[in-house]
Amino acid sequence: MFRYILNRYVLGFLSLIVLALVLITYTGQDRTGLSPVERVIKDVVTPVEHGVTGIVNGISDTVGSVLSIGSIKNENEELRERISSLEAENNLLREYEYQNLRLRELLQFKDTVARDYNTVSASVVARNPSNWFRTITINRGESDGLAKNMAVVTSKGLVGRVINVSANSAEVLLIIDSSSAVGSLIQINRVPGVIEGKADDSGMLKMIHLSKEAPVIAKQTVISSGLGGIFPKGLPIGTVIGIELESNGLVKYATVRPFVDFNELEEVLVIRNAPAVNETAPVDREGA
Repeated sequence: MFRYILNRYVLGFLSLIVLALVLITYTGQDRTGLSPVERVIKDVVTPVEHGVTGIVNGISDTVGSVLSIGSIKNENEELRERISSLEAENNLLREYEYQNLRLRELLQFKDTVARDYNTVSASVVARNPSNWFRTITINRGESDGLAKNMAVVTSKGLVGRVINVSANSAEVLLIIDSSSAVGSLIQINRVPGVIEGKADDSGMLKMIHLSKEAPVIAKQTVISSGLGGIFPKGLPIGTVIGIELESNGLVKYATVRPFVDFNELEEVLVIRNAPAVNETAPVDREGA
């Protein structure tokens, strides 16, 4: 009860002060100064007035901030969408740039190493996931002049040969397949051999039929020999990285790292005017 009465007196006192301030404000406009009583009242109430003004301004700022949250959220969402769009566009442009570089390398290869051949470019559209054969499918076929046993290359080197052809696609047997066979030479000293894929799934090549005394050492470059009538002579194949004796101790073989990265094949060139196949051509996977 006492607190209630006290609160009423306090409220009444504050009301009187506010009323006095209003009267001072409106009646003091035509006077040169305030009376002593008015000065006392103004001095007492000014701090209170300042505090109330601060509270009111703070509340106003808080309300304004709350109201702007929705607008900021929408703006942030729009910015996120814009960033995602720009990132996708940037990735697409980067992919076009990489493709342009690869095609430029192919064109340069065509104008130098393969300048004497009639070639057609193709894109890799599928890979055979089977462990039996290492093959790819390209988007060129009989309608583009492709035929069985045509050699396939990239700007890095030899890829393989065509083994099946349809109207608009072809299957290519890669040289890293163990059933593949390519007549080859050590470039620097012309030591002959045959390149085939290693059966250990390492992606390496094996140059076989080397005599025990053949001067074959690491870091030598291996090229196609042109023997067999499928692969033109002089196409780069890979680099020797090791030599081992066969189990009989009479001959040896060289392990060769291919120049072509077969995990990243995307565009290739098919050589359409390779020499006719003769009786010494490597046997394909069907045994034909």
